[in-house]
Amino acid sequence: MTDPFVRLRRLSRRMRQAVILVGLLIALGIAGFLSLAIVDPATFEAGVARGLAAGVPLAPTPWAIAVTVLLMAVQAGVLLTALWCTSRMFGALTEAEPLSETAARWMTRASLAFLATAVTPVVLHPLTVLALTMANPPGQRALSISLGSADLLALLVAGIMFMTGRVLAVAAEIRADQRAFV
Repeated sequence: MTDPFVRLRRLSRRMRQAVILVGLLIALGIAGFLSLAIVDPATFEAGVARGLAAGVPLAPTPWAIAVTVLLMAVQAGVLLTALWCTSRMFGALTEAEPLSETAARWMTRASLAFLATAVTPVVLHPLTVLALTMANPPGQRALSISLGSADLLALLVAGIMFMTGRVLAVAAEIRADQRAFV
């Protein structure tokens, strides 16, 4: 009898490799962009201004730039954590028994990390705009709140991942019960 999970393991290996590659590319891109704060501050400030689209003049003081770099690093760390959990989940799916509690646990962790990834920009965007406008004269300081369809879609995908993790946990439990009878 052939193992019904051969294709699942093969696809999981490929997905794990893809997630690791994407994670490395994202990490390099973020590190490169954040290093511009020191190497080429004007390019960094222009990139931040384009990304924020705050509609008010920004005052990139050294303190504001440091806060911006810190907030961007936090956001990147949350995203990279989500990718790491996803990689671990795909790794668990390549094991001899893919329907396992370990795979379900990593799927659930990945979903929660992606939930945090979806919520983080909503929380950090206003803080970044505030930091970059604090040195402006009164009347030109800003607090910008941003919530778009991409944020809502990310929340939906995180919710779907969470439910899939729960289904995987139930499947693992059923599979363990079946193995106990055989």
